[in-house]
Amino acid sequence: MKYGKKNLSFSTERDIEVLDREFNAPALTNREIFQKINSDPHYSEGIDEMLQKASSILIVLPDITRKSGACFFLKELIHRIESYGKSFSFIFAVGTHRPLTVEEKREILTDEVYEKYSQYIIDHDPDDIESMTYYGKTKHTTPVLLNNAYFYHDTIIPIASISYHYFAGFGGARKMILPGIASRKSAMNNHKLALDERAKKRHPYACTGNLKQNPVHDDIVEAVMIARAGKNFFAINTILNDKGEIVDVEGGDLFISHIKACERLKELTKVDAGEKYDLVICSCGGFPKDINMIQAQKSIDRVKNIVREGGKIIFFAECGDGYGNKIFEHFFNYISTSEMIEKLFDDYKINRQTAFNLRNITEHFECYLYSCFDEKDSKRMGFRKINDTGKIN
Repeated sequence: MKYGKKNLSFSTERDIEVLDREFNAPALTNREIFQKINSDPHYSEGIDEMLQKASSILIVLPDITRKSGACFFLKELIHRIESYGKSFSFIFAVGTHRPLTVEEKREILTDEVYEKYSQYIIDHDPDDIESMTYYGKTKHTTPVLLNNAYFYHDTIIPIASISYHYFAGFGGARKMILPGIASRKSAMNNHKLALDERAKKRHPYACTGNLKQNPVHDDIVEAVMIARAGKNFFAINTILNDKGEIVDVEGGDLFISHIKACERLKELTKVDAGEKYDLVICSCGGFPKDINMIQAQKSIDRVKNIVREGGKIIFFAECGDGYGNKIFEHFFNYISTSEMIEKLFDDYKINRQTAFNLRNITEHFECYLYSCFDEKDSKRMGFRKINDTGKIN
C-alpha cells in the first residue's frame, strides 16, 4: 500500500478482493511526446508551429500537490522555444494553496532547469489583486481575475496531468487557469458551485469523473472563454503511470484535449465493482496525493460509493503537511454536517466544503485512519486512529 514516499504492508484474516488496474504502461520518450503533440493535436496546430508564431510564451505548471510529468520534457520544450528565438516565463498554478518553497520549485522544474531559468519564474498570490487583470464575470457571477502574467503573454501553455477530482470531475490543464492563476475570490465563487443552495447539499453533478452538467466545470470553461480573446492556447494534458511517468499525452485546444485525455484516463484506470463491500481498504497512491488531508480526502471520496451503508473504510494517508490549511482544520470545530452546511451557506470559504465533504463520509461509515495525525486530530475529523498495520480486520 503506497503511503507518502514509501510502501506499507499489512496482514488480515479476511478474504481480500483487489480492485486495481495494473497501470505500469511504458513511459513515452521525449521524441514520442513531441511527435504526438506535433502530428496529432486536437483542434490546433502542432506545438512547433504554435511556438514559431508566438511572441511571448507563458508556461503554466501545477504546484507540488500534483505531478504533471513536466520534469521529463521541460528541457526539450525550452530548447524548442529558444531555437525559435522566443521569450518565455513560468508561473506555478498554486490556486489558493500555500506558496512553493525553493526545493519544491526545483523538484517540479528539475535542478538543471531551475538553475538556468529561475529568473523567469513568476509567483502567483491569489490575494494580490494589484497583480491581476479583470476580464468580466461568468453567468454565476464568478469574477474572472487572472494573474497579469496571463495578460502580458500571447501564447499560454498549461501543463497538467489528468486526474479525478471530487467536484470538478477531473483535474487537468484547464484548471491551471481557474483556479490555478486566478484570484481567491474567483476560486471561491467557482468552488461554491459544488453546493446546491436550494437543497442544502452537494450538487449532484459536481462529482468525481463527471463533466456533463457539472456547474464547476461549466463555470471554468466560461471563465476561460471570457478571457480568451487574443490568446493562443496549447494545452498539454499528460497521463501518468504508477511511477509518475508519462504514458500518454493529449495536446492542443484547451478543452478538446482535456476531454480526450479524460476519456483516455477512464480507459486506462476504470475498475468495475460488481457489488458494495462491508470493508474497503484504500490508499491515495502516495505522495503528493497524500501530502495533506485536503488532497488526501479526494481518495476516500472516490471509494465511498462501493461501501455498504454503515460499512468500514480503512484509509492510508500520510498527510505530512497535516490538515493543509487552518480554514479546513478549524471547520472541524463544528461536530456535525448539519452544523457545517448552515455555516457553509452563511459564510462560504474555500476548503470549508472540503471539510464538510469529509465529515459527511465519516458520519456515514465507520472510518479508520493510518497517518501522521495523532488520535485527537483523527477523532476531530471523524476517524478512529490506527497505530499498527500488523493486522487489519
